[in-house]
Amino acid sequence: MRFIIKILIPFILCSNNSFAGQYVLGTAYYLGNEGVMIVGKHKKILFDPIFDKNYQRFTLVPEKLKLKVLGNIAPFNNIDAIFISHSHADHFDEKDLFSYLLKYQNVQLIAPKQAIDKLKLLPGYKKITKQLHEISMKIGEQPIEISFDGVQIEVVRIPHVGWPKRTDVENLVYRVTLDDFTVMHLGDSDINPEHYLPLSSFWSKKASHHAFIPGVFAVNTNSEQSVKERLNLKRITHIHIPMNVPDKLKELKVDFFSIPNEIREITGMGSSELKL
Repeated sequence: MRFIIKILIPFILCSNNSFAGQYVLGTAYYLGNEGVMIVGKHKKILFDPIFDKNYQRFTLVPEKLKLKVLGNIAPFNNIDAIFISHSHADHFDEKDLFSYLLKYQNVQLIAPKQAIDKLKLLPGYKKITKQLHEISMKIGEQPIEISFDGVQIEVVRIPHVGWPKRTDVENLVYRVTLDDFTVMHLGDSDINPEHYLPLSSFWSKKASHHAFIPGVFAVNTNSEQSVKERLNLKRITHIHIPMNVPDKLKELKVDFFSIPNEIREITGMGSSELKL
């Protein structure tokens, strides 16, 4: 009997795509730099997917992969929304994005005013205005919420890395809930805790199953746990990683995206684990 029990327990824990009660809720696909696609049961969203600069430092989206995204080719088909963290050229290319939105008019774009302003300069801009959700926020403003078609979006502006310089850059943090799970994308947020402490009630009201944060947050062996506690995160994958991955990052043994087409499973118990 003891022999049978030893065999059955692992089977029960691993069945139904779960481990110790953890179910696969969604999937994250890495594109390049801070470009990530999130796939749920019914919804698909993209963060910072279309850009054309890497400043000889960060990973570009490979051409074949970029053509799949722009061509609505599986698994990058039927996208519901695109989120832009800020308008820097290693995160956002207005011409390619305009062409994409013009072709696929069911896709919604959520972006800071600085990015929308660049789109407004293009001929034919008015053809995509119904797809645009412009976010205009000041540093220190309370988070805002918007929703459409089953996607709940919470947005807050956090200074760009390098603060107190670059305070003019509208860098947005998105916390997005879709298909019973929540993800967070920090863009190029600065690491200083003083940006996050005044928003403690915002972070604490909802846990994020998976967060995608800049590699500069990986400072030491304690930093990941500190960020998880401060921002109420279950799991972290670092992004915005130099093409030559720093030895320090490898030594810390934190999770990070560095090779396009990498995949991470988003796991958890679903919305029930988000209740406080």
